[in-house]
Amino acid sequence: MHNLINQVSSIININLIWYILLFPFIFFWIWSILFIVRDISHRTNSLIYQLFAILLWTVPWIWFMLYFVFRPYRSLDDKEWRLSINTLSVQCPDCWELNHKDNKFCTNCWDWLTTDCKECTKKYYKWYDYCPYCGAPNLELE
Repeated sequence: MHNLINQVSSIININLIWYILLFPFIFFWIWSILFIVRDISHRTNSLIYQLFAILLWTVPWIWFMLYFVFRPYRSLDDKEWRLSINTLSVQCPDCWELNHKDNKFCTNCWDWLTTDCKECTKKYYKWYDYCPYCGAPNLELE
């Protein structure tokens, strides 16, 4: 009886050691699946692409590298942010500083961003070759 108890306790100890050793790997695997789900949902709205990326990672671990190769480079939030920056700002041709599109002067070098059309007297950006309102040539560029 004593021998049976020793065998059972040694089996329990071995199993406990395996559980302790495997727990970090299992924890990392579950955490990484949750990371993939969150990350891919911020990068694309395509449900098929999202499911493919999640399945790609849940099978073997080597697919983790493939996920980072095939995932979209920019997140959806980043695309919206860049679009808003592009529609609300202009770049100074002299110092390349981003300025609000309604500014008349650059906030960095204080150079003029706009010029007056000689024909229709409307303001437009000075780096345009022609007035966007009447088509008159920009005489300051000549």
